[in-house]
Order: sequence, then structure tokens, then C-alpha cells
Amino acid sequence: MTSLRLSCLLLTSVFATSTLAQTAAPADGATAKPSCTKPGDYPGNLASDTQRRTWQKEYTAYQECMKKFIAEQKALVEPYLKAYNAAIDEYNENIKVYNEQIEKVRAAK
Repeated sequence: MTSLRLSCLLLTSVFATSTLAQTAAPADGATAKPSCTKPGDYPGNLASDTQRRTWQKEYTAYQECMKKFIAEQKALVEPYLKAYNAAIDEYNENIKVYNEQIEKVRAAK
């Protein structure tokens, strides 16, 4: 019975410390937004070749700007994703161990 209480206490302390170790999420609006200039509406069939070429240049510039922004954001997020995945792996491993310990205590009764 004492081992079961010890196991429960151990599980409770693990969950309590993991809750305290969490970091706060950034405030709303704190995330970066792209500053890329969107092209206007497609000129259509009645537009001149110059208007279509101008639009195509604006469209290409927008695409490149967005791709660059996405790559930059991905690079910023990568360390956090690695930490996130490592934390999930650690959690799963520890819960498996704790569950095995609890089952051993229950089986010993």
C-alpha cells in the first residue's frame, strides 16, 4: 500500500513540475506577418501586354517574398519543434515507466 501511495505521489509531482515548467505563449498580435505587397487583380484578356507583364512581375515578386518569409519563419520555429518533439518523447517514455511501476505494485498485492 505504501508503494502505491509513493507511486501516486511521484506521478503527481511529475505533473505538477511539468505544469510549472511551461512557458507562456506570445501575446496576440506578437507573431510576425509578411510585409509582401500583393499584386492587384489579374488584368484579363482586354489588358495590354505591358499591363500583363507588369502584373506578372508583381506576382513573381510577391511569390518570392512569401517564400522568403515562410523560410525565415520555419528557421525560427525549428528549435522549438525539436524541443516540442523531445518533450513528447520524454513524456511518453516516463509515463510508460510509471505505468509499469504501478502495474508491478498492483500485481504484488
